[in-house]
Amino acid sequence: METKTSGSSLSKALNMLNHVCTSPVPLRFAELVDLSELPKATAHRQLNTLLEHGLVRFDEHKQAYYPGYELLALAHRTWANLDIRDVAAAPMRDLWSKTQETIHLAVLDGADVIYIDKLESPKSLRLYSAVGKKGPIYCTGVGKAMLAFLPEDKQETVIAAQSFIRHTDHTLITPQALRVDLQQVQKTGISLDLEEHEMGIKCAAAPIFNTRNEAIAAISVTAPAFRTSDQTYEEMKVQVKHAANTISKRLGACD
Repeated sequence: METKTSGSSLSKALNMLNHVCTSPVPLRFAELVDLSELPKATAHRQLNTLLEHGLVRFDEHKQAYYPGYELLALAHRTWANLDIRDVAAAPMRDLWSKTQETIHLAVLDGADVIYIDKLESPKSLRLYSAVGKKGPIYCTGVGKAMLAFLPEDKQETVIAAQSFIRHTDHTLITPQALRVDLQQVQKTGISLDLEEHEMGIKCAAAPIFNTRNEAIAAISVTAPAFRTSDQTYEEMKVQVKHAANTISKRLGACD
């Protein structure tokens, strides 16, 4: 037999690439042969293929292999083409199953939020939101979740563009009140809408980060106040943050 292990040529190359990328120190050829359990000729052929495609690089001085720069280019193109809705679909469904309440996925659109996906609660509930509909940033959970993690100059630009219309008795209607709330969001990683946009409606939201740790979206769970005890709301906070972290990791965000 040609190899000590079975599998296609692609499997062997990917296995070799995995060893190069996950090793805490650069590996020499002999070390890669041992780790991959491939004959030297096969290991050499697989490494040459990876080198040709820029997926690994070889340092002549250290006689060791490193991850190739083409991996970064591939990652960038992959992240650029990802549809956040596809990435978020399974965590959204899991959050919906656990809470049985309405789940929203939203992104920023200038000075507004726009809802790009929604899972309706199986229980009776009528909400302002709808897929494709815009909403205010300053009094929605998803809006504040993203706004809190914008760079300071961009955050101030967005705050200056807010209307601060009073939707309910609980709406934050001044920039300073909003900034105080955003500081709390930064500390906890959770944004709350305590009947700020619609009376009788509570929401817990969390930001979704990309590989550059930019808050590019937010996910929320929304429920009527009469169904939301203090304990239920605490559970919602934990669950929505877990869902957001899961989506962020899928997008390559750092812990």
